Amino acid sequence: MCGRFLLTLDFDDLYRLLEYRFNIDEVFDVHYSPRYNIAPSQPVLSVIHDGNNYRAGYLRWGFIPHWAKDEKIGYKMINARAETIDEKASYKHSFIHKRCLILSNGFYEWKKTDEGKEPRLIRFKNNEVYSMAGLYSIYRNPQGEKISSCTIITTEPNDMMQPIHNRMPVLLGREQEKIWLDPTVKDPEQLKGLLKPYPSEEMYNFAVSSLVNSPKNDSPKCIEAVSA
Repeated sequence: MCGRFLLTLDFDDLYRLLEYRFNIDEVFDVHYSPRYNIAPSQPVLSVIHDGNNYRAGYLRWGFIPHWAKDEKIGYKMINARAETIDEKASYKHSFIHKRCLILSNGFYEWKKTDEGKEPRLIRFKNNEVYSMAGLYSIYRNPQGEKISSCTIITTEPNDMMQPIHNRMPVLLGREQEKIWLDPTVKDPEQLKGLLKPYPSEEMYNFAVSSLVNSPKNDSPKCIEAVSA
């Protein structure tokens, strides 16, 4: 699964990325600050296509189907499996009509060892921001409040991830990003063809402090390498 990640760009670099990669020149009206330990139920920076343009903004991490009776279901739906995403009632509609990208420049996973679970940080070798494939939903609670939520899609691990965990988030390259967000693309087989493990040779990982075990900890110390 993918249960924690980070986005640590400063605002100017983030603005340039959104403008260069998605031609977004109007940045969301929610305050942005670098995050080192993003956890479920928190807002995550995402990109969607509204049918005319790309848009950037925040979605709550934890998918709430539009028909849900209780928004608490989102706590159980932070990840969606790529293999069955077109079969699950919760995700079928969004898979065709409401796809998003969740921006990140690193994610955490916990490796089982004889001493317990060891947190590790996984990044691209060039430390670039990558796009995690996701789905989003618009839900209105009984009070009439609108909640925009999302889930991160996971797939089988690549060779680098396999010793660490049996799942990894789907990471999309530049051309794949465009296809995933294109609202005219509705063929399930074409879309599922994008949901593959990212090449191991472009990634690396290292052990980090157990500080990341608590979402209360959100500082540069979370990403500092420690001796394994």
